Amino acid sequence: MISQKLAVRYLADEMEGCPVPMTPESFRIKRWAEHDYVFFGHVPVRAYKHANRWRFSEPDVRGAVRTIAALPWDPEDLIDPRLDAHGKSDPLATTHSGWRTEIQNMIRRAAATEREEKGCRCGPLYCQQEETDWGLPCSLTPDALLQRCSSYTMACTLPVPTLVWVDDTWLIPRTLVYILDQQQEAESKLKAAAQQCSGCGAHSTDPTWRAPSTTGWKVLCPACTAAKLRSYRQELKGVAYARVRERGPRAEDFLCAVCETPRPATNWDHCHQHELIRGPLCGSCNTAEGQGKEFLARKGSVQHLLRCDGCRTQRTFPLHHRLAALRLYLHRKLGAQGCDWLIHMCVNINETGEGGYDCTVRCPGQGTSGSRGLRLTAAEAEHILSLMLEDGEGAKSS
Repeated sequence: MISQKLAVRYLADEMEGCPVPMTPESFRIKRWAEHDYVFFGHVPVRAYKHANRWRFSEPDVRGAVRTIAALPWDPEDLIDPRLDAHGKSDPLATTHSGWRTEIQNMIRRAAATEREEKGCRCGPLYCQQEETDWGLPCSLTPDALLQRCSSYTMACTLPVPTLVWVDDTWLIPRTLVYILDQQQEAESKLKAAAQQCSGCGAHSTDPTWRAPSTTGWKVLCPACTAAKLRSYRQELKGVAYARVRERGPRAEDFLCAVCETPRPATNWDHCHQHELIRGPLCGSCNTAEGQGKEFLARKGSVQHLLRCDGCRTQRTFPLHHRLAALRLYLHRKLGAQGCDWLIHMCVNINETGEGGYDCTVRCPGQGTSGSRGLRLTAAEAEHILSLMLEDGEGAKSS
């Protein structure tokens, strides 16, 4: 097995002299990939995870390049993107998904940026011309597109430098159409296969069934998750994170300590101020906790933070959760009833020079008449934080 970095080097070596526009440097598994494969063109290369690091088989890597290199390549053999590689009408070309639409959207973003920077030759800053066809949008030239998007990659291919423009559409080499069509079809099949529970075999499109582990992705429905994994009973209460990181146990053997629907944990969450374990969290909860914006909106989140003995004894929130706690309180008191928007979008808080806060509460749909502004002194903010902690402790004891 070889590392991802070494795989890129082998790809680059094997691609030397191959005319198909490829970028080996883009060969990497995405953080939130929906399966264990990385596409080099239309060839899926299996990734294997060991000790939390991704590895690849050298023969698989070299074989992917040789498959691409064996394809005929004629940059002048161009076809309309609304056709497949055989010249037949492709129904996917008119849908709002797939590589064709991805290229269209990329072109439109480039056109919008061009207009913002240089203005529109039609007059106004933002041209009102409809952009529903396949041609170049107003104000964008082929040279400008190439300058902005020549390094845009899709399945390690570089489509933009190959595009040729006619009056009403862009043309693309037939071989590249074949590569991207085949990749799109294979990607769809892999995504469908990845949604089968490894415990009972049930299928679902629910992305929460998938969870990363030290050996790769695992797919479990909530019922099998609850049956196979342990609930966290604060077995590591008061234990330092460094000790658990070195000696275990593994977080992935537990259920997420916050999610109401059983989900596999992926990380040991710990307090960065006191370096104490709080409990196992799934990837979604762990990311939300780290960002500090919306984690407290999750049921049981305050209780989870108070599993740190240091925070509970000092009766304080971690620093990056203090503003989130204030937002949550103000949203509950002053926000629109039943509002389900992200709280940081409804409540804006800015610190003042005196240690207080200027706050504005306005939920979407309320309009400017529903906007509520207020100023909190430092003492008032501390009182609110104290109330939030009491609520958390009360929920924990009940």
